[in-house]
Amino acid sequence: MRSEQEVDKAIEHYSDMVRRLCMIHLKNNADTEDIFQTVFLKYLLSSVVFESAEHEKAWFIRVTINACKDLLKSFFRNRTFL
Repeated sequence: MRSEQEVDKAIEHYSDMVRRLCMIHLKNNADTEDIFQTVFLKYLLSSVVFESAEHEKAWFIRVTINACKDLLKSFFRNRTFL
C-alpha cells in the first residue's frame, strides 16, 4: 500500500490525463468520476515498483483504458435503459 504523499503526487500529475481518457471512452461525467476513483484506488493498493516516470504513466494509461472497457462491457450497463 502506498503512502498518502505518493497518492497525492500521482493525483496531481495524472488526474487530468485519467479524466480525459475516461471522457474519450465513456462520454459521461458520472462514469468518468467512478473510473477516476477506481484507478487511483488501484494505485493506492498496488505494490508495483515503477522503473521510471514513463513506466508509471504507462501504467495509469493502461489501467484507465482497461477500467473503461470493463465498464462498457459490464452486464448492468448493457441491460439498462437510459
